[in-house]
Amino acid sequence: MIMRTIIGIDVSKNKANIAVATDLVVVKELAISLDALGFNELKHVVLQFGGNPEIVFEATGVYSRRLEYFLQQDGLNYHILNPLAAKNRITTGSRLRKNDERDARRLAITEFTEQLEPYLLAYKQDPIYRELTDMNRYYDQLNEDKKRARNRAHRVLQLVFASFGASKDGFDLDTKLSWELLTLFPHAQIIREIGDLNELENRILAAHFKGIGPKRAHDAARKLWKLAAKNGDAVSLSSDNTRQMKVLAEQVLALETAQDQQVLRMTALGKSLPEYELLQTIPGIGSSTAIRLISELGDIRRFNTRQQLNSYVGIDMTEVDSGDHQSARHITKHGNPHARRILYWTVILMINPKMGNNHIRDAYEKRREASSSKKKLIVRQMDRLIKTILYLIKTNQPYSYELAPQSK
Repeated sequence: MIMRTIIGIDVSKNKANIAVATDLVVVKELAISLDALGFNELKHVVLQFGGNPEIVFEATGVYSRRLEYFLQQDGLNYHILNPLAAKNRITTGSRLRKNDERDARRLAITEFTEQLEPYLLAYKQDPIYRELTDMNRYYDQLNEDKKRARNRAHRVLQLVFASFGASKDGFDLDTKLSWELLTLFPHAQIIREIGDLNELENRILAAHFKGIGPKRAHDAARKLWKLAAKNGDAVSLSSDNTRQMKVLAEQVLALETAQDQQVLRMTALGKSLPEYELLQTIPGIGSSTAIRLISELGDIRRFNTRQQLNSYVGIDMTEVDSGDHQSARHITKHGNPHARRILYWTVILMINPKMGNNHIRDAYEKRREASSSKKKLIVRQMDRLIKTILYLIKTNQPYSYELAPQSK
């Protein structure tokens, strides 16, 4: 029988606790710092126990990334656990006893029982996928900042120019032009003081907004004229709210530009990946969606089944069936929320009647009348889309509506 040596590592912010176990017996424990000195200590421990022992640790966000990068650079094989799996291993027994030293021991000992054969990383992703993930997370942060800026702007807009964003006759605040106009006219009184429609039109043209020619400038000026005339002001033009409106509109535009630039950078990095073109053959998936899907799903070839990919995304189903009790089934949401959000909105686009023919929309339309929940039906189509994506990338084939499996 081959003797196994496992190094369990509990990673925290600036340090890591290490427990070395040989055949279920802990033989060495120490704590290291998560820096070059600490990694050098870990390397000595690895050499002390044969040069290539099994290493297991929990993914703890940005903190464990330093450890993972060190192990990759030194060519050491490791088993990285998702937080839920690690928690289930560590919190055993009827009493909660938790500290860093004990967690490291539990990770090492449970690897013997949970992973009967030494764990081997079957598929190593190209580092480009991890870089794309980091880039997309920054894109999402920009999006959250934009949402906050828009929410603040909406409050101020009710004070300075409420009719501008009126649901019936106002401007659509989801368009770039609306925010550009608010940088020029952050208060209705500004338009009223101009007092001349031609002058208003000339000011819009003089701003040189992209895509705004004489026709669009004329239409925007007439609309602004009418909205300003009927607006009920809540504050005067001299109020600081006027300045705030201008600043917030500029922030929204700057954040949108930053998002667009981030997608361009992501595309420049990932466009050479074969799945980038394959994903765009699916109706509803453009270049931006394709690169963001790749950034969150990673190298899909590492998944063998759709169920594995579903679990990674977090749309696998829970099931509790014990005795007379049987709970309603719902998705676990334990996976990647960023990927789940992108897939959700991709399905929304695909089921749009204006979208090209696709089997996702066919399946949705067929079950729409009988379904009691639109959201559950969309999740089912997310599962169907995942199956399609996995098949296309595994077989290196473009999407074909004629060859796609039709709903039954």
